[in-house]
Amino acid sequence: MQLDKDACIALVVKRAWANLHGVKMFLRQQEYPQTEIRGVDESHVIFARVLDSDDARGIWIELAVNEQKRDSGDSGVERSSMLVPWSQVLTIVAAKQFSPAILREARKIGFTGETERE
Repeated sequence: MQLDKDACIALVVKRAWANLHGVKMFLRQQEYPQTEIRGVDESHVIFARVLDSDDARGIWIELAVNEQKRDSGDSGVERSSMLVPWSQVLTIVAAKQFSPAILREARKIGFTGETERE
C-alpha cells in the first residue's frame, strides 16, 4: 500500500526498539527519556505524519518534538524526521483524523508524537 506524504498515521512498533536509549531519547524528548516505555503488551504507538514510505529501509516519519510550544499556542513547533526500520513496524493505521477516544487511550498508554498540524 502506498502512503501519501503528510498522511496522518498511528505507527505501531516493537516496544523493545522504542526502548533503545538512542531511539527513546528522540521519541520522548519532553518526557524523561531515561524512563522505560511500558505497556500492556510488546507494542508502542507513535502518532506521526508520513514523510516517505517508499524507502526500502523503513518509513520516514515526522514527529513534533516540542509539544510545549504547540500547547502554549506558539506555531513554531520543532519537527523532527525519523526513519523507523520496517523490521520494527508491527502495523500502520492511516486516518484523516483519529477520534478523541483513540487519542485519550493513547495518552493513557504513553504514546509518542502528535497528529495535528498547526
